[in-house]
Amino acid sequence: MLFAVEGRLSGIRLKGVDQAHMNRLIIQAIIKMCAKSILLTTIIGVVIGIIGYVNKWNSSIAYSNAFFLAGCLVIVAGASSRLGAGQEWTYFQLLNAESFRGMSSGERANFIVNASSSISTVILGLLSGILLILLSAIATYLL
Repeated sequence: MLFAVEGRLSGIRLKGVDQAHMNRLIIQAIIKMCAKSILLTTIIGVVIGIIGYVNKWNSSIAYSNAFFLAGCLVIVAGASSRLGAGQEWTYFQLLNAESFRGMSSGERANFIVNASSSISTVILGLLSGILLILLSAIATYLL
């Protein structure tokens, strides 16, 4: 009788076990990124709402313009974060493969995601910016 231990059968790797684990990690990362984007958009929306209330904006155009401007600024901020991290990426590429020897596939994936966080910042900025621009279009009709 053969027992599966950590995706292995008596020294032979089971196909698809590590792939399924990596797919699950990728899906979790995408869901986490979308949740961060929605949270950031909500925070920025609340700040815009408070500014509009304090400044007594009466028209939907003022709110729409504020959401659009905030969306554009968030996209630019996300993209500029990647430019600033260009120097850090060269150091990451110089890492020796020996450092990955003691890590599991999940730990390696988390390490790579953390090391390339500037790309995730670009994606976060892009998603949040797009959501804010969509809120700008919605604000024109609702307010």
